[in-house]
Amino acid sequence: MRKNKIVSPVFSSVLRWMVPALAVSVLAACSTPSRPPEPVAQPLPVVDPNPFGPVVGEDGRCKGSPGIDLANLKTRNTDATLVGISECELVALKGEPLSVQSGSSPTAKRETTILYMEATGKAVYLFANNQMVRVVRGNAQ
Repeated sequence: MRKNKIVSPVFSSVLRWMVPALAVSVLAACSTPSRPPEPVAQPLPVVDPNPFGPVVGEDGRCKGSPGIDLANLKTRNTDATLVGISECELVALKGEPLSVQSGSSPTAKRETTILYMEATGKAVYLFANNQMVRVVRGNAQ
């Protein structure tokens, strides 16, 4: 024979209001729509418009602000010692050129020729990716 347990009237009344309240709060938590997380603004990567640094434009002027040590450049007095300088360094050393032409090739993303008239004749300075690679000199006529 089985004995019936007697539940106290106080405990029974607490259960009567506690169980429905608990069920309502659980269901309310489940039914509220969750908002998607706010998008976080990601900073855009800075893209350098000219990855080669300051370069000389078609007008013969340097575009950008190069840090040029002119005293050091003036000690370079042969074509061999000028190899490796930038376009802006050449213009700072020699002054305004007669012409500047830029383009690209399979070997360099930026190729530039800068023409000067010197005492010995024409001199064409050839650059690849903003570094001088050689000088071609003509004879005075």
